[in-house]
Amino acid sequence: MPSNTLNYTADRIAEIADQLFDLHDTQMSKPRTENGWSRKEILGHLIDSALVNHQRIIQSKLNNSIIFTGYNHQQWVTINQYQSTDWEELVTLWCALNIQLSTMIDHIPQETLDNTHTTHSYATTAYRPLPNDQPSTLGYLIEDYFAHLHHHLNQITT
Repeated sequence: MPSNTLNYTADRIAEIADQLFDLHDTQMSKPRTENGWSRKEILGHLIDSALVNHQRIIQSKLNNSIIFTGYNHQQWVTINQYQSTDWEELVTLWCALNIQLSTMIDHIPQETLDNTHTTHSYATTAYRPLPNDQPSTLGYLIEDYFAHLHHHLNQITT
């Protein structure tokens, strides 16, 4: 399963959350770079990503399609006011959403994950874009989600 490929099982997500709880709200509120997001905003972006990808996975299963619309992640972070949200609240929400995602993913049959689609939206909606003429799978979406998660978790913890 893709969740095991990148080692983001429910237990691993809970371990990461424990590490995130140890970080201080004050430090998490400071922008990482000039005009950049703070670590709170990065975690908020990961919350938004979990919500969007949860919906995409369900839509894929219901519609047998991997064509999705994008979302304006910058505006979502601003509208959700992550910068002014308590760090522990953000970590709790991030953890709960990703444990649910991991649990849901673990119950998707392998043949569903591997089902090849000739049309997809990954050229514009994926963290690791794929050309439109390259067939893909729901499994790719899930692996891409966890690659995106890994990238941003590294930004938070370094």
